[in-house]
Amino acid sequence: MTAAPLEPRPLAPAPSIPRRLAALPYEALLVLALSLIAAFPLAGFQNLAKAGLPHSLMQVYFFGVTALYFTWFWRRGGQTLAMKTWRFRVTTGTGAALSLRRALARYLLALMFYGPACVGLLLMFFPDRVSPALSAWLFLPLIATILWARFDADRQFLHDRMAGTRLSSVM
Repeated sequence: MTAAPLEPRPLAPAPSIPRRLAALPYEALLVLALSLIAAFPLAGFQNLAKAGLPHSLMQVYFFGVTALYFTWFWRRGGQTLAMKTWRFRVTTGTGAALSLRRALARYLLALMFYGPACVGLLLMFFPDRVSPALSAWLFLPLIATILWARFDADRQFLHDRMAGTRLSSVM
């Protein structure tokens, strides 16, 4: 007797856009804590890393630390610590776990959309050095991905569409 093939389980719906945006500050606090811990080994080199090659190496180091954080968690269960709290999971479009390549692609694409807004947010604290108009322009990629999700059939952000990933609610 042959067993009947299992029907694919339907994918859970995507979380609402306001819920995803509400989860961003929590994820940012976790990344800040991670960055502070990652900075401990570099604490003695603070005067060396103000400019030039040491400064660039520190930026690459922190980029690598955050990339490792996100790709590690996305590949092992599909959830970062903040995503576990907010009950989100990232998978491929078919519901499979992410490969390293797909997780890195998602990280880099998300960085393209969220990164400028983070810089713009920081620049708002220095209005005497940077024009507010420039800070506002840095929010356009984030606004574009939010608008994309608003009209996307599955409510996926643009970086998820481009990376072939899917964010869904965990039931």
